[in-house]
This record gives sequence, structure tokens and C-alpha cells, in this order.
Amino acid sequence: MLNFEFINIKFVRAEQDGTQSRSDNEVEQIHVQNSLESWLHCIRGKGQTFKDATEFRTYIKNYSVATRRSFCYKKNDSKKINVVCSEVNCKWRIYASRHKEDNLFDIRKCNLQHTCGEDNLCGRGHPRADATWVANLMKEKLRAEPSYRPSLLLKDIHRDYGVELEYRKVWKGKELAMHDIYGTEKDCYDKLRWYCRNVQETNPGSMAEYEIDVLTNKFKRLFICFNACASGFATGCRPMIFLDGTHIKNKYKCSILVAVGKDANDDLFTLAYSVVDAENDCNWEWFCINLRSVLLSQHISGFENFTFFSDRHSGIIKAVNLLFPGSHHAYCLRHLVDNFVKQVMRSYPLHNKKHWSYVFKKAAYAPSHQEFMQHINNISESMPLARKFITNSEPESWANALFRGKRWGVMNNNMAESWNNWVKPARYLPIVGMVDRIRVQIMNMMHQRRETTLAMVQELSPKKEKTLTSTYIESRNLIVHRSCGSKFEVVDGDKSFAVDLNDWSCSCRAWEINMLPFKHACAAIKSKSLSLYSFCDRYFHIDMYRQEYKGIINLIPTFDMNEDSIGEGSIINAPDVRSQPGRRKTKRIPSQVETRVAKCGRCHKRGHNRRSCKEAIE
Repeated sequence: MLNFEFINIKFVRAEQDGTQSRSDNEVEQIHVQNSLESWLHCIRGKGQTFKDATEFRTYIKNYSVATRRSFCYKKNDSKKINVVCSEVNCKWRIYASRHKEDNLFDIRKCNLQHTCGEDNLCGRGHPRADATWVANLMKEKLRAEPSYRPSLLLKDIHRDYGVELEYRKVWKGKELAMHDIYGTEKDCYDKLRWYCRNVQETNPGSMAEYEIDVLTNKFKRLFICFNACASGFATGCRPMIFLDGTHIKNKYKCSILVAVGKDANDDLFTLAYSVVDAENDCNWEWFCINLRSVLLSQHISGFENFTFFSDRHSGIIKAVNLLFPGSHHAYCLRHLVDNFVKQVMRSYPLHNKKHWSYVFKKAAYAPSHQEFMQHINNISESMPLARKFITNSEPESWANALFRGKRWGVMNNNMAESWNNWVKPARYLPIVGMVDRIRVQIMNMMHQRRETTLAMVQELSPKKEKTLTSTYIESRNLIVHRSCGSKFEVVDGDKSFAVDLNDWSCSCRAWEINMLPFKHACAAIKSKSLSLYSFCDRYFHIDMYRQEYKGIINLIPTFDMNEDSIGEGSIINAPDVRSQPGRRKTKRIPSQVETRVAKCGRCHKRGHNRRSCKEAIE
């Protein structure tokens, strides 16, 4: 339910010696809620004072909506307003004017008794419930939830105020409210100069860079990385970076590029983000250049231990190979499975899609090369086209058996996808409001987790502690045979596994892949009365968890962000509007690695169209 608060300031007039005066001690603040009950009493009569003509018009509209009456202006300007009932013979009227001494608006004369009946409106709408009235209702809601849809507001207004409005009027009201709160999208680009300068002043060591077109001064791209995020990633996070892009929901069709990591508790950790005019190879290269500068500033000399995750966007693949030599690139398994279904399994409509998708995933998770080939051969025997797809998809970048880097058991790019969903409300804002709202979200998250980690007393992060505890319980019934010093043979059912504590290895490769002792390793460790925590990766320990959120993102107050404080330099113009002719597309646009398989309209088989259909030729 809409329940926003406005403040009506009532000045009590004192008459002394035939003159009227106002003082600050005579100010009474009355909180008026947006409800029909309060609106019935928002116009009280002669002597009521408003701060200006705009506030008076707002109260008159609310009063008319609550009383189900319509009115019209006989005079309406910044000095005098004369309001009468829309019915010709009705004697209801209000006359208000501006006071010369303090420019406040007073009701000088009024007659609040209607003589035209109880209700002079025929329909369920209201002629004075215009876009400006809707904007006043929406402002507080849009401050908290910029993605609030006009269709939902239509229902709320009808439920709370009994007024039915057109969708276009509500949509326009939302646009007016957004402009009042965050400014126009076109003008906000020039405020990036002020914002970038203040990011670097309030958060020393942070990086806030933007680029514009030299000829037209139009915005091209923006990169932001706070020092608290960079230092937290360098000191506590695993050397894994998830890269992804998402679209911004405005008329300029820009995109957000993001680099995130995983903290010790397997939760989202924001490293850097960027706003670009389009997600293409050039902008991904520029983003990775700045990302490389951030990592080098944290005294990270080499990238041989780094693993980058992506959805196989061509720009990411080129940029990572160029700017992070020696690093490992892991492809998102979820995107690969989707491509496998669309490019291979569509050619075999009788196959069980869920079964073969599951087999493909088993091949990716298989720890040994033998198991990997076994699953791949099963797929290829049933679907010969699958072998070419698997070869072209570079299995050394997604299969556990062939991957040469460390990725701590992570197979998907879900961290970046989660970040895109996390900042979804901000994507509806103009650029300065959007990047600052993201900053506030990161600042609040870091503060909450910083306070939480200070109260923790366990050795590992909560999720890893829980995983290790359950794994140790599973290891209690295993049989352990000791070979020598650090080597053990652990019997699990009808199979035995070799465990080497010095190398942190097990023949099942679960310890090596996840960097957390699996049940075979736990059985061997406990047989020597050693601590399980000593054999867990250092990135899972609580000390690293605290280091990640030790940094603080300082405040960036925007109260002085005006034209005088923007500073010198070229004015930043908005990018070109990217609106396409025709009806807007509702289906998702496939990624660059996806290809559409043609479907014949004649025989309804895939792989050809009506023109090349063999049945038509016959």
C-alpha cells in the first residue's frame, strides 16, 4: 500500500496592532499521510498557509480526489489562484494568493460547502489525477525501488484511492518522478566528472576513469574500482575472476561490464564494474586493461595462478589472452549445456534431452581422463554431431579432467550472473544514480559482513565449516590402511583410494579439485590424529574472510552536486539513442557463441528450410 509522508508547514498568524507577522517560533509541523482520510482534512479553511503555489495545487488535487469532486481554475499563476467547482451553479470556491512579506501562499477567502450534490463525477477516474499528481505519489516509492512498474502502480492507486487511470498517464508520472529525483538521463552524463573526482578524493587509491569521444564529446565508457574492493580481493580472495556483461534499462542501451570474485564463504565479492556504450571486443579490452592496472597496483606480479570465468564472449577471450598471459580461462558449464542442446540435440528430436544433458555434465565433472572419455564416447555413439561440437568447444577449458588451472570446484559463471541480478533495480536509473546506488549496495554489504566476521570463532568460514563437518561424518566408517609416513589406502565400499597427505592428493581427485579434504582424505588425516583444518586451503580460513572485508568504502555525499561544483573540462554528452524501428523484441537475443538451427515450415524437421526441403523437391 502506498503510504508516503509529506510535511505541511502551518504558520499561525498573530494579529498585533492591526498588522500581521510571522516568526519561527510559530511554525507547527503536521505530518500528512497519503491516504483518503488525511486528504479529506488537508484543506482546512481561511488562513491556512502553504510554502508556494505548487504545494497549494497538490493539496487541492488530493482534496478533490478524496471528496470525489472536480474543480477548475478561474485564475492560476504564481501569485494568485482562484479555484471554483466544475458545476456552474455550485458556490464552492477557494481564493489564495502570495503574501508580499515572506512569499508564502495563504487562503484568503473560501467556501467549502458544495451546493451541487454529493458527487459531480460520472466515471471512476478523476480529471485532476494527472501525471504530476501521480509523480508526487511515486517519488518515495521510486527512491527505494526504481524498477517499480507503472502497471503495478495502476493497481495500487485503484485499490488505495479508488481512481482508475490510463497506463500512459501513470507511465508519464513515473518519468516525471524519476527526473525530479535523479535528473534527466541526458544531463546526468555530464555529472560523471564530479562523481569520478569525488570517488578519488573520498576513497584514496580508488580508480574512477571515464572516456569520451574526442570529436563529439559523447560518453563512451566508465570504469570504477574502489580501493577497499581491490585490497580485499588481493589479500583474501581466491585468484578467480568472473567476467560478464548485462544491459542497462534506459533509452541509450548501454551495458555494464563487471568483474567479481568469491570470498572465503563462497559468496559474491565485487571487484570492479564499468559502464560502456556497448558490449563489444573493444570495450572488453579497455575494461581488462583497467582491471590489470588495478591488480598490478595491489602488487600482483604474475597471473599464472589466476582463473577467469566467462560465457565465451569473443571480447573476453581475446582480452584475457592478451592482457593476462599465462592465466587460465574456464568456460561456464551452464552456457555450454545450453549450446549443446541447441546446436546438437535439436538435430535428434527423439532423444531424451534431460538424460543427455546430464551425461554431458557428468563428462565435465569427471575427475579422470578415462571417465571423461567414457561419457563423451557414449554421447558420440548416440549423436555423431556431438563430437565436432565438443572438439570445437575446447574441453580443456571446461572439463575437470583436462583443466590445468585451479578453480576450487567452480564450474559455472553464476557469481557474475548473481551480481547482475543483485544490481537489477539500479539498472533503471540514470548513469550517476546507477553507479552510486551500486556503490551503496557494495558499501552496505561489506559493512554487514565485516561486522559478522568479527563475531566468528570457528576456524573456517561458515559454509566451508559445514561442508567439512559433513564430510568428516561420512569418513568415519571407512577402512584405512597405512603404507608409510604420509601415504594411505582408504577402502570405500568395494573400491580403494590412494591418499598422500604430503601432496594433498587422493586418487579420486576430489581433494585436488575442491581444495578441501574429501572423505577419503579425512579418514587418513584422522587416522594420524591430525587436525583437518591444517589440510584445508588457506583461502577458506576465517582470517582470510576477515581480510576480505577489512577495507572501508567511504561516503560520497551528493548534496553539493550542482553545476558550479562540476568543475572545468569538456562537457560530456549522452551517447546516441539506440532505438530500432518496429515492435520491440520480446525473445532473448542469443549470445555470440549460439547459433539458431533452422526449422523447415513444410516438414517441421530441423537443419533446413522450406526452399531446400527434400520432400518438396520430390
